[in-house]
Amino acid sequence: MMDLAEFTNLINAHDLTYDYSDDHRVWRNGQAQYDTIVEAAKQFPREEVVKIWNSMVRKSVVEECWNQFYWRI
Repeated sequence: MMDLAEFTNLINAHDLTYDYSDDHRVWRNGQAQYDTIVEAAKQFPREEVVKIWNSMVRKSVVEECWNQFYWRI
């Protein structure tokens, strides 16, 4: 079981743009990491998970694209 700090680090290391990659290995690795994040998120309060995820989105992509990547409560 991971703690919230490890979970935050996992999210911050995630490449949000993996889905746009032409390299299938990059896509496959990104999807596997996303699946891990989603599974790990189940052990924490949803509001906290969404807050952490959306904070990473704001740091990683331009504001016009935030809605595309945001998680909702």
